[in-house]
Amino acid sequence: MKILIIKPSSFGDIVHALPCANALKRIYHLCEISWVVFSCWASVLRVCPDVDKIITWDRKRGLRGFFETLKKINETEYDLVIDLQGLFRSALLAKFSKAELKLGVPGMKEFGNLLIKEVYPENAVLSAMFRNLEPVRFLTGKTFKPEVNIKIDSDADKILRDNGVSGNFISLIPFARGKGKDWDVSNYRKLIDFIKKEYFDVQIVVLGSAENFGKLRSDKVVDLCGKTKIKEVAGILLKSEVAVGADTGPMHLSSVLGTPSVFILRISDANKAFPHIGRFSLLSNENNPENISGVKLENVFAEIKKWIK
Repeated sequence: MKILIIKPSSFGDIVHALPCANALKRIYHLCEISWVVFSCWASVLRVCPDVDKIITWDRKRGLRGFFETLKKINETEYDLVIDLQGLFRSALLAKFSKAELKLGVPGMKEFGNLLIKEVYPENAVLSAMFRNLEPVRFLTGKTFKPEVNIKIDSDADKILRDNGVSGNFISLIPFARGKGKDWDVSNYRKLIDFIKKEYFDVQIVVLGSAENFGKLRSDKVVDLCGKTKIKEVAGILLKSEVAVGADTGPMHLSSVLGTPSVFILRISDANKAFPHIGRFSLLSNENNPENISGVKLENVFAEIKKWIK
């Protein structure tokens, strides 16, 4: 059986979609799963052995990139296509594929539900991981617990060693894409002081993209922003005592890897992107849930201490 999943972006959303591939492999043991993803996020799927083939979509090529992707899709006659992105362009890819059955996730937007079948539209309010499993429930009549299969094969040890990291360390992932998702940098600097005061022998690693290098401006951390690929980030997170950060892809990856993860969130983000795998804490501003800057430093540090114990 040949199955195609369409979920082009982004890092965290793709992590939330991986349980769908895992559930399909559990049902159809010999199935072959292909996945359409934007080129910049293809490496997220390379750590997931449930995905057999990756079809890259060059978003920068605009309409030409769309038709190139459709051509790649139609090189195979799929038995099933599942659109987990739920937008017009992703539904259009599914619509014009050669698949016999084409399903969309609950909560499809941009009239994508007029192109393919949207399963259980009344469940659009479910958090992302469970919404992404609804097409599987539609196929089987069974409810599946979210599970993810991750395989780590990276140079994480070398990167840590080359940057002077040995022994126990905490990973900070402070920078998120999207307005209003970042806890202020000044809060992280204070948190670093709290950590080093109580756990002086624990090192602190900062992970992020190259554009975030140096933003924390602290001599108490090892800044690896821009120095790691996604598979190396996964390897580093797997070795971390705890990860602390915003609603961002590496934090969600940390959670599914089983690393204790302290999320600092706006409440709206928590409802949408609630993690369901691993060991995690969710912290938001008690007085104004939409204002992430009001998350108390003492509460964040208390959660870190809990996981370190």
